Amino acid sequence: MNQKIAFYLLSIIAIFFIGYNYSQFNIEPVKPEIITINNNDAVEEYKSNNLSLQLQLEELNNQLIFSLDELKITSQKLNLSSSKIQVLEEQLSSAQNAFNLSDLSLINSSTKLLENEKTLKELKKALSDAELDIKLIKFDLKIEEANLQAN
Repeated sequence: MNQKIAFYLLSIIAIFFIGYNYSQFNIEPVKPEIITINNNDAVEEYKSNNLSLQLQLEELNNQLIFSLDELKITSQKLNLSSSKIQVLEEQLSSAQNAFNLSDLSLINSSTKLLENEKTLKELKKALSDAELDIKLIKFDLKIEEANLQAN
């Protein structure tokens, strides 16, 4: 049993000793160690890359702004062209209506002309018949005059 007690006693002493050393280790503040790394080249390269990327970004931004301006101008031109096309379509429609009216008027005039030509032919035939009748009447008159002078 003495051995058990001695074992427990030594175990407790060891635990206290470990606890004391552990507490001493944690009580002392950690001394900062400054490690100097010569990374000036890497920093300069990073700065150079960063500057290069910023310049590219600015260039792309300027190109985007220029493209947007061009797009607005093109859109305005498209709207203007669309308006002009609409006006031209209206003028074409108006011209087509005028052409249709003129064509209808021409057809009416042509019909009247054909009717007038037909009437003119009828009048010409009637005039020709009347001239023939006048010649026959003159001839009959001459015969009658000749008969009257002979009697």
